[in-house]
Amino acid sequence: MSWFRLLRLLPGVGDRTARAAIESLAAHGWQPLALTGLRVSTRASAGLAALGALLEGLRSAPRTAVPAEEIQLVRRFYDRVLVETYDDPQPRLADLDQLTVIASGYATRTELLAALALEPPAATQDLAVGADDEDTDALIISTVHSAKGREWDAVFVPWTVDGVYPMARSANQEEAVEEERRLLYVAMTRARHHLCLVHPLQSFPTRMSADYSYGQLSRFLDDGVRRTMQRVTLGPDGSLSAAPLAPLPPRPPVDLRALLRGRVGLPAPDDPR
Repeated sequence: MSWFRLLRLLPGVGDRTARAAIESLAAHGWQPLALTGLRVSTRASAGLAALGALLEGLRSAPRTAVPAEEIQLVRRFYDRVLVETYDDPQPRLADLDQLTVIASGYATRTELLAALALEPPAATQDLAVGADDEDTDALIISTVHSAKGREWDAVFVPWTVDGVYPMARSANQEEAVEEERRLLYVAMTRARHHLCLVHPLQSFPTRMSADYSYGQLSRFLDDGVRRTMQRVTLGPDGSLSAAPLAPLPPRPPVDLRALLRGRVGLPAPDDPR
């Protein structure tokens, strides 16, 4: 199906030619160069030969090839096809520009494809044209992975609690925690002018549950980070209350051992009893 959709984009390639090309590919172990030499029209033959050469070059490229450069190579072939195929190609070309920016953050094609499979970017065809229009006001919902390379005037990062930043499954692995820290850093640095980190005071495991737990602010937002931020709370009547930007009061150290001994009724180590 993917081959059929790809081949039908080429000038001069209809259903019959696409099926003949797929049969040739299947007979030759899906080698891209099997697209050349088919008995088709001159117009279709040129497109098939160019596509076959491009895919063969990508297939034989070293694993260390940079994904952004590979995308640029593909675009030398595809941009012209895109312009000839669609009435309004500019939003789609803008999407490809954004894909190139995202790809620049990955070292290999495998890493890029894995990230796109796990965190596919939202379709931005409509937003790409209206982004610079002063009359256009849109809310863009994005994953952190898809936000790499992009910026917005105001950014809201929801649910900044332990268990999400970092993810619970990463909490016991030092390298994974550091990767989660970098991920939150990416989210926070997408903002040009305004950044809002939102975390719940209480959270419910399900929408229908009456049980709740207290939200633990992300360990990445330590005192040093919060000294540069303003705390805003939501009142019972829905009003917002913003505390002045001021240094946090010092916290006395907690003696966990003494606290636990007190909980079970044991005397302190220096108690003569």
